[in-house]
Amino acid sequence: MTSTLDSLNFLRRPLPSSSSVLSGIGVGSSSSTASSILYGASTEEKIIIDIGTHSLRAGFSGDYAPIHSSTLKTKFTFSSSGIITRTVGHTLHNTVVESEEELEMRLVEHFRDVYRRDLLVDARTRKVAIVESALAPVRLRLAVARVLLGNLRVPQLSFYPASVAALMTCGSVQAGLVIDCGHRTVSVTPVYEARALPPYATSTPLAGLTLFDNLRGLLQNYARFIPASGNGDDVECHDLLSDSVVTHIMTKMLLASPIALPEKMRANLGVVGRNDCVLSDELVSFYESSSTCTGAVTRLTIDTERYGRGLLVFPSWIRERAAEPLFSGDPAADHQSIPDAVMQCIGRVPVDTRRALIANVLVVGGVADLPGFRHRLLHDIVARLHRDSRWSALAADAALADESQAFAPSDRSWIGTSLAVAAKIGTVELSRDDFDGCTLPDWTAISQ
Repeated sequence: MTSTLDSLNFLRRPLPSSSSVLSGIGVGSSSSTASSILYGASTEEKIIIDIGTHSLRAGFSGDYAPIHSSTLKTKFTFSSSGIITRTVGHTLHNTVVESEEELEMRLVEHFRDVYRRDLLVDARTRKVAIVESALAPVRLRLAVARVLLGNLRVPQLSFYPASVAALMTCGSVQAGLVIDCGHRTVSVTPVYEARALPPYATSTPLAGLTLFDNLRGLLQNYARFIPASGNGDDVECHDLLSDSVVTHIMTKMLLASPIALPEKMRANLGVVGRNDCVLSDELVSFYESSSTCTGAVTRLTIDTERYGRGLLVFPSWIRERAAEPLFSGDPAADHQSIPDAVMQCIGRVPVDTRRALIANVLVVGGVADLPGFRHRLLHDIVARLHRDSRWSALAADAALADESQAFAPSDRSWIGTSLAVAAKIGTVELSRDDFDGCTLPDWTAISQ
């Protein structure tokens, strides 16, 4: 009864005037009230921004999930002569950025859109916490700082290490290996006593973009398309698959096979579509016999520009094995796998930290959202530890840091930073007045 009366009393409250709402989103006065009205946030809270090579997440500190999460896209095309033209829109990671001015203009476009459509606050009234990787390019860090402090007039920036922030979501765990599976790079960063150790970090380029390219190559070689308007005859898929179709299959239909590839077959493995790589008949036969999917064939209705709507038919083992280069490496391009990058990191760190680190393996990033990915990765790490006499004693201690998977792997770094800001855990800060446009504080050099 009390809750019902409270609800009725809330409905009787006068609505805020349009001028107060407009001033909160940066139209008119610089005072901000839209966040308090719409989200119940206070002006003491910071805005958390996690920007990667493929996606951006933004929201308010203290929240359990970001309000905004999207792929980095742009509506403009920049020419070498400085001419800007409007286009339909394409992702930033497929765009070659030729100058710092162009990079900053793209960031301004996206940040303004996030503030206007999702955050609904005036950028000049809220401090911002940036989630950044230890391997983030200095050029990108400077561009983000110039855009936020110079263009959007943010009062202050705080920089939080993504690896430490992600480990905070596991509770009292203060040591572990944080494997960040991003779009272009997978980084393995050791964290000991709640401090990141960047000198011992390792990385591999076999990441989300590799998964995308390998899936496209497998579909082009082994899938068939049956037009709905035809007589039932199928056609090849070489030029029919759009990026949106491949992305839909990658995000909605893929999983990681629990069965590892035999050692003798890894020499023939590669990213299909790169370096003229094709799968051998022996490898395809193993994929078919070891498939755990319920059906041998998967069917999906798609739209194409040439034939219109139709049915895409492909072997189900593609759904399981598209991510195989991430676990087994790419010998053709001399790129190590993610488990090999973990082994390289274990060999670099001090001896007395190895057991504590391998006991808490935390897998984060968008690729880690793939069902079965985390457990397959741990299985391959344990197998490599057993094979090497130097690390075999550590195999029994290897474990995932969060078996319950309370948070989505792709959101863990953002959520950890949200917790750190809400708990008032300090870090490197830079005010608008102290920024000279060229120098940024480096959190990796903190001595206290």
